[in-house]
Amino acid sequence: MKICDLTQVYSPMGGGVRSYLMAKRAYIRKHTNHEHLLIVPGERTEQVEGGRTQIWTVRGPLVNATSRYRWMLDLPALLRILYQEKPQIVEAGDPYHAALVARNWSNRRGSKFYMFYHSHFPDALLRTVLKFAGNWARAVTEQLAGDYLRNLAQTGKGVFVASRHLIGVLQNWGIPRLLHLPLGVDTQIFHPATKERRSELREKLGITKDVLVVLYVGRFSPDKDTALLLRTWKKMEENSNLPWMGVMVGEGQMKGAVDGYIRNHPKVKRIPYLQKTEELAEWYQAADLLIHPGRWETFGLVLLEAQACGLPVIAFRGGAMDEQASDVVDWPTEKGSSALSAAVLRKLVSLGDTERTKVAQFVADNFSWDKTFSRQIKIYES
Repeated sequence: MKICDLTQVYSPMGGGVRSYLMAKRAYIRKHTNHEHLLIVPGERTEQVEGGRTQIWTVRGPLVNATSRYRWMLDLPALLRILYQEKPQIVEAGDPYHAALVARNWSNRRGSKFYMFYHSHFPDALLRTVLKFAGNWARAVTEQLAGDYLRNLAQTGKGVFVASRHLIGVLQNWGIPRLLHLPLGVDTQIFHPATKERRSELREKLGITKDVLVVLYVGRFSPDKDTALLLRTWKKMEENSNLPWMGVMVGEGQMKGAVDGYIRNHPKVKRIPYLQKTEELAEWYQAADLLIHPGRWETFGLVLLEAQACGLPVIAFRGGAMDEQASDVVDWPTEKGSSALSAAVLRKLVSLGDTERTKVAQFVADNFSWDKTFSRQIKIYES
């Protein structure tokens, strides 16, 4: 069986969707006899990897220069690849125009079409609409988004959704055949470090012995609530004399705003995007707390990576990320910088080694890529 994944939400600079796709390819190579075809946007249309797990890029312009995301605009080329490779399974990792083309091709050719609902795209629409049109347009925007998604999924075999919270949202919109499929984490890379190893890592990374490190990992962009995070750092500076430092790992379209803030606030530093996951794991292992300011997340893979390394997490309660945390008792319910900064400061004074063990065990017991993909392959084969 040949399985095709295609998505526009793909960047060589990383991200949750890329992590999912790379883990899926590795699982298919190691545990199955199936073939895998990955189609993503690129600078030009070409095959960049062959064999049993192929990668094709389809020409498209950059969305912005920092994130390296692109729009897949060469749709005739996309169709040529599908006709040439003839996959039996097609999974679209976003709901945009390439997904519509792939669904129509699958229906014509008798292939099974699935979607993976990685990002809640109406939220992006709402952020723009509410900015220019006001709250009166909220219901109209959500209705249009729901109608579009329902039409796209109607003739498919199912829609994979990583969180039960988001399944509830999509059920209310009448989206058919929703399939709960939590994501996983590679515990061979993301795992706790001993006290001795943590001390070594902190020295290697230039972290002063008694400083409490609050870590953020992700894109610097409006959809990741980077502005809210910067406001949170500022409130933490104003409201606490604790010896803490903020570390922001990543890149993105708001890099200029981040660097501008850091120039005037030396308690916060930026680490460029880390190509090697082993280097990212070292920051998780060395830090004291992960902060996640996102109010639009559909899963929050970074929470699993951090906790797998024994790093406690603070995010906003009441969304999809609740399901990825060992507990949310310390998380704020009010989604603003004041509540988030207060929650982080409270957590910093109550941290202990037992919690590091607890969060790592929670991930080990409940999340793995093997669980994710063994279930998904069974669905494909059924």
